[in-house]
Amino acid sequence: MEIIHIFRKVKKTGVEIKIKNKKYQIEYPSYIWEKFPKSLHKLFADGLSYISTWHLPFVENKSLVYHFSHPLVEPVFFKMLFYSLPMNIFERSDIRTSELLKKFYNIHFQNQFKALNSSYLGKKMKKRLKEKAILLFSFGKDSLLTYALLNDLEVKVIPIFIKEPQSIYENYHKKRLAEKFYKKIGEEIEFFPLSIGRLRQVEDLGWGWDIILSQYAFILVPYYFYYQAKYLFFGNEQSCNFYLKDKEDYFVNPVFEQSVSGMQLLQDIPQLFSIKTHIGSLVEPINEIFITYILHRRYPEFGQFQMSCFSEEPQAKKKRWCGVCEKCARIYIFLKALGISPEKVGFYNDDMLSLEKEKYYVIFDDGIGKSAYGGSGLGKDEQLLAFYLAYKRGVKGELIEKFKKIYLEDLEKRKLKLFENYFGIHSSYTLPSNLRRKTLRIFEKEREKAKKELLKFF
Repeated sequence: MEIIHIFRKVKKTGVEIKIKNKKYQIEYPSYIWEKFPKSLHKLFADGLSYISTWHLPFVENKSLVYHFSHPLVEPVFFKMLFYSLPMNIFERSDIRTSELLKKFYNIHFQNQFKALNSSYLGKKMKKRLKEKAILLFSFGKDSLLTYALLNDLEVKVIPIFIKEPQSIYENYHKKRLAEKFYKKIGEEIEFFPLSIGRLRQVEDLGWGWDIILSQYAFILVPYYFYYQAKYLFFGNEQSCNFYLKDKEDYFVNPVFEQSVSGMQLLQDIPQLFSIKTHIGSLVEPINEIFITYILHRRYPEFGQFQMSCFSEEPQAKKKRWCGVCEKCARIYIFLKALGISPEKVGFYNDDMLSLEKEKYYVIFDDGIGKSAYGGSGLGKDEQLLAFYLAYKRGVKGELIEKFKKIYLEDLEKRKLKLFENYFGIHSSYTLPSNLRRKTLRIFEKEREKAKKELLKFF
């Protein structure tokens, strides 16, 4: 089998990865890199080069030779990948979990690391970490609510948006939102350009996108040290823990890296560098529709900035919400269900309840072709609850009529159970112990408000 050779080099302000005579620079602000212990640079460079290139054999059907030591982070990412690969069965009907796992196993069996393991001289972080949180910030409902909660909890937030080079429309809109956010809120969003994003495949199954959040957790390690940050937060909600069995009887979670199990694996990353930064999610205990409720009811000054769109279609070039993706559809019905005007978040000129939009809703079309989560059908009950609440509010539309015809009789029997689940408070494993009580208290308070406001429609 043909071989791809991977080289890496520690540079003045980051890492250079060389593949087939092409160089990819991952550069940090000089003030960030200078605070990252030099004794950890090689360990970091090895790991970064590995996690950036693992998918290349899938794209080119070649094995890899890494011209550096075996990275200590490989077991973490190997397991993360092993449980994440099956998500692709929900995007393509012609593949099976067993085929994906076999290919993954065989490819990694052939990959080689040319150098012997070297001893890394990292020292344990002796300084006490500060009450600061690095937040993977995207202007989605989860990251906005997390930002607002951290403000309530008096934790200093460092919001960072990872700028993927192939996400042109998204980057444009997020930059504009960041400018408005700074003017109104006074918080500057740091944009981190990620050159290695050019290695991700766009066609076919899109190899390289499977575990990007895990990559981000690793890429931001130098920030842990500079800010001496006690936390790194994702916006992973309760539904990220859902799973089902596929046709071959495999358990599959379509968003495994965002699950509690995935976040627990990621906790090994800071430990490898002897720093005790906690990786978790403040919104783990609650579901998407409840997150939307809290964001827009308790923190409307932040909710106005929401953008939860894939931004992949040409329609997204000039529109914050493209109106032709499942995320636009899902958020639209959540907003309508909660009595929030879509226009408040910049959602204009798209009637997402017309018949032509039904293919974007999992309750009407749960077939292959959506995202992994959408294609799995796991969000169906939450969407049904949203349609029910919208109907009871008097929202009109062709899809409301279709919902009534197909589902209303069944929903009348299950509505209270669905409400208790999707407006309930669930597991909180990844919440830091010193923030858990205050966070859950806020959720409890908002749940009582939601009951008083929404159960009257039942």
